Amino acid sequence: MKKLIITDSEQNITRNDIVEFEKNYHLKLPENYIVFLLKYNGGEVYDYGSEYIQSFNSLKYGTLTLEETLYDYCIIEDLLDKDYLPIANGYGGNPITLCLKAGEDYGKIIIFYMDTTDDPQIIADSLEEVLGVKSIDEL
Repeated sequence: MKKLIITDSEQNITRNDIVEFEKNYHLKLPENYIVFLLKYNGGEVYDYGSEYIQSFNSLKYGTLTLEETLYDYCIIEDLLDKDYLPIANGYGGNPITLCLKAGEDYGKIIIFYMDTTDDPQIIADSLEEVLGVKSIDEL
């Protein structure tokens, strides 16, 4: 997979913003995802660089934030367990999630198909894999 180019990122955030989010939602985000948020805070995937991902959700600021997607998918519609953080949007509106559930799937990237009976699918074993880098520091 080639390295994704991310454009139209939202306003920068701080580690304090991330700590507050984790506290409010009783989550612990992986360090690689924290580094990603601090660099990009969401954004569009340039030139359809990904087979699955159209855009990444921002922590705060912009139109699609993690708080809004958590609220929509986990609370209002009860479609996702809170162990699956909707970090991105796929083509056709399918949420791309980061698995936060302890165990062998922790940190894997999983797509949930909302308008079909298809089972969720692991699309990458790590955030680095889905971004097309060996290390998150390559961003």
